[in-house]
Amino acid sequence: MGSQVLIKKLFIIPPTLKLYWRILLPVIFLCVVSLFLLKSTSNQVAFFNSTLFRQIIWILAGAIGIVIVQYLRIQLFYEFGYFFYGFLILLLILTMFMPTISGAKRWIILGPINFQPSEIGKIIVIFALAKFLSDRREIQNSWMIIFISIILALVPALLVFKQPDLGTAIVYLAVTIPMLYWVGVKPFYLFIVIAPIVSILAASNLISFYMWIIIILITLFIIRPKLKYGILILVMNISFGTLTSFIWSNLYPHQRERVLTFLDPMKDPHGAGYQIIQSMTAIGSGGLTGKGFGLGTQTHLRFLPVRDTDFILSVAGEEFGFLGILLVLGLFLSLFFWMITYAQKITNKFASLSIIGFASLLFVHLFINLSMTIGIFPVTGLPAPFISYGGTFLLTCLSIIGITNNIISQNI
Repeated sequence: MGSQVLIKKLFIIPPTLKLYWRILLPVIFLCVVSLFLLKSTSNQVAFFNSTLFRQIIWILAGAIGIVIVQYLRIQLFYEFGYFFYGFLILLLILTMFMPTISGAKRWIILGPINFQPSEIGKIIVIFALAKFLSDRREIQNSWMIIFISIILALVPALLVFKQPDLGTAIVYLAVTIPMLYWVGVKPFYLFIVIAPIVSILAASNLISFYMWIIIILITLFIIRPKLKYGILILVMNISFGTLTSFIWSNLYPHQRERVLTFLDPMKDPHGAGYQIIQSMTAIGSGGLTGKGFGLGTQTHLRFLPVRDTDFILSVAGEEFGFLGILLVLGLFLSLFFWMITYAQKITNKFASLSIIGFASLLFVHLFINLSMTIGIFPVTGLPAPFISYGGTFLLTCLSIIGITNNIISQNI
């Protein structure tokens, strides 16, 4: 009798399957775009050995996962949110004792199976944050809510950074800001939180740091906080700017190399700067309409590295041009629009926050990946959602869509 109650509590019985095509169709089209691009990059490889074939398998697995997850109750994610979070921390610690693969310890190796917990961890962190924020009935102490939320994201982020995986660590932290805003934290408080991070980044160049301090002064003039708070904010940001050299000295060598390459790709055009230079060349050569499917010279003469994953949007830019990139961005814009629209309609606070977290995660991935390809952000290894080749990452993205569809189905 007890097991039947538990089953009914965790699973939807009798099972129903309601698909929201406004969410699913953009994802389907993006997966189709991915297959076209991987077909182009794999044209010199036997089909069953190609990334195209493997991507098809991952998409089919993800589609099955989308269907399966519809039978889970959203209450499961809420009630076990902290349990999943604790389990994630244990898994991330366990990676430290695993063999090094390609210079990193990101995988848990179980015989022939390699599992990257940091990927599924993106979903778990969002659930933990959504549970914490949804349990706050009123925003009475914004600073305490901000502090605890950042700690919840920071602990796994530091463990992931240690692997090292800077890109995923950034994602863990970045999703907290939209979720805090959605729950009602005032934008000025969020500005105070974000400002020191920008100060650290801006301090790498004296002119940019001065410009950022001017922006802070203008913001303080508009908001007009109490004088002591205004002075504290200004001093804090100047102080954080002085931490740049300390943080720089504690970065891994390959991370310092990526930052230097971002600041000046031509400093080492045949080494560290090669990826960015070739990516910008590929996109620029595509022009408005592109060179045509399968006709990208940067892609097919193998000048463009990691074209299946991190720089697949460069392939899209070269072969389908600016219009092709606009099509991809339009599909993402449609997906984000409907995710946010449904989040606004849902009265369940935990469910609404979860969708906002998912939309933020996908947006951060897209923004950083696109910024990498055009040289306005250091190379961090973050792939483009649904488009880049990648097993665990693609399954994570499709799981997000499945859970989002599940949440909408149970709350609208």
